[in-house]
Amino acid sequence: MTVSGPLKQLAGAPPSSDAIFAINGDLEQTGSPLLLTEKTVERCWSRTMQLEGDGTSRWLLLIRLAEAALLCAGNYADSCEFRTAGDFLVNPREIVIRSRCGGHATIKKRHGRVSDQLGPAWAGQLESAQRFSAGVDLEITRPPLLPLMTRTLKESGRVAPLFIRRLEEGQRRIADALAFLAGWRIIDSIDLWRRMQASSASERAFVESCLCRFDTQVFYRIGDELQRSLTRSDYRSSFLSESHVCGNQPACRSSGALLELAEAPA
Repeated sequence: MTVSGPLKQLAGAPPSSDAIFAINGDLEQTGSPLLLTEKTVERCWSRTMQLEGDGTSRWLLLIRLAEAALLCAGNYADSCEFRTAGDFLVNPREIVIRSRCGGHATIKKRHGRVSDQLGPAWAGQLESAQRFSAGVDLEITRPPLLPLMTRTLKESGRVAPLFIRRLEEGQRRIADALAFLAGWRIIDSIDLWRRMQASSASERAFVESCLCRFDTQVFYRIGDELQRSLTRSDYRSSFLSESHVCGNQPACRSSGALLELAEAPA
């Protein structure tokens, strides 16, 4: 069974589950993971990372947030929102500019050039470029969200390798879709729609195969397992690693669930 609606709080649930209900509620407030923003996913991720404990429910919520980020970025790519999709994938959320001569550090404008931000004295000429490289350090203090999520889940050893592979392959598909649209010289979603209308059926099928068109079924399947983990303290999730041990028993995993995860489109 797949849960497509919000989680329901259960009578007698431990107090630690309240935060998970609240965060998951924020995640589901738009009604579809495809409509979330980077800031919403980032805020939910940060709150979940701050939760104490190392239980199944916390890890499933982190996994669901990573899936939401993947779906969001893919939807932005398919909508020709190049900059917003790139923010999820490659553009650091925060870079600090530090002068090697001392002085006040400043935050780089995310979608601007450092030379523009520091003023005309730093821009344009070779002499200025040499002065810039000699006098300024750039420190990434908040990396892009999707690579951060993937690395965190992978390094934890708690998440099923199939899901990690799903995240990695999904990010490559997003990058490929953005490259295809840029190579086709698509400006925005209206331009894409017009080009599709003017194309033959076979050409439209080819374009569709180059886009992400991610499916939400895994997102809702994770929600289903999150719900079950909150009702059963010994629940073994199909999204967690086989090496995860709860109590004295190894995780009992469903081969059917693993097969569905492996075959499900991102």
